[in-house]
Amino acid sequence: VPEHLVPESMIEWGEIPSYFEMLVSEDLLEENEEKKTKMKRTTITVLPEVGCGIDNLETTKKVEEFNLHTNESRHVKWKDGKEQDVLVLDRKVGPSTAPDQLVAVETMFQVASEVVTDDQDAAAANNGDTEQKERVYPRRIRVTFTIDTTSNHIIKDTITINIERLYSTTSTKGTRWSGPQHNSGGLDARSVMNTIGKDIVYGDVFGVKRLKSGEDVWMMDDAVKLSVIEGTEDDDSIRLPQNILVQFHNKESLQSWGIELSHFDVSGSKLHRRSVLRVFDSSEDGFGSVTNREEE
Repeated sequence: VPEHLVPESMIEWGEIPSYFEMLVSEDLLEENEEKKTKMKRTTITVLPEVGCGIDNLETTKKVEEFNLHTNESRHVKWKDGKEQDVLVLDRKVGPSTAPDQLVAVETMFQVASEVVTDDQDAAAANNGDTEQKERVYPRRIRVTFTIDTTSNHIIKDTITINIERLYSTTSTKGTRWSGPQHNSGGLDARSVMNTIGKDIVYGDVFGVKRLKSGEDVWMMDDAVKLSVIEGTEDDDSIRLPQNILVQFHNKESLQSWGIELSHFDVSGSKLHRRSVLRVFDSSEDGFGSVTNREEE
């Protein structure tokens, strides 16, 4: 979190948060004239606060709209062997006349759902739902960064990782955290925690997910084998939290290069990998090709 958004007392005590808490609403829109599907994403970001400030938190709001299935964007979805989604949402950034063709690439991996009972689910209790039952909240990992597809072939700026829980299938269009109806005082810290879920708030969501034996997944022999891509002359890798691996592949013989994002998970006694490979060459659309694979 940038220091200019952190209260001075947090900085003084060295308690600078390592991540933001957000509420994201996504809507699919239909345009009557051109009949092109649009996706509208509203992101409410909660700013750090201390003391009495946690009862009336400040937020920022960002609204993005993407035209899907046009020459300005690409949207692809696959199902893996566990019926979990793997999605791609890529879109061009900046004017088409710019010397560098920048593309924001977004990859989403659905992961194991969070299952809670009523006595654990404060969010359900706050909504007045008293029926005793288990609740299942789907979760996903969303990785986003920008690449230069024409000149430098590098990742620009930062890599953003979002660990997300689907709280409701009904979008609020970014209005849920505008404060409870009975109290115009605004958003409080308890509402944030209840909506995001204790599994994320109290979990080490930005750490490497270790095995039950305590072993680091990156130290497994299978992880090394699955990380090697045949036919590449050059390989650079970045290991990220949540067992995400980013790899740069250079195929000089084919005059092409690619970026592959992989998610590693343990299925029984086997290491399971899902990956999305984007390959860029001289294609005019700037997106290149995209493929998905799954292996153990």
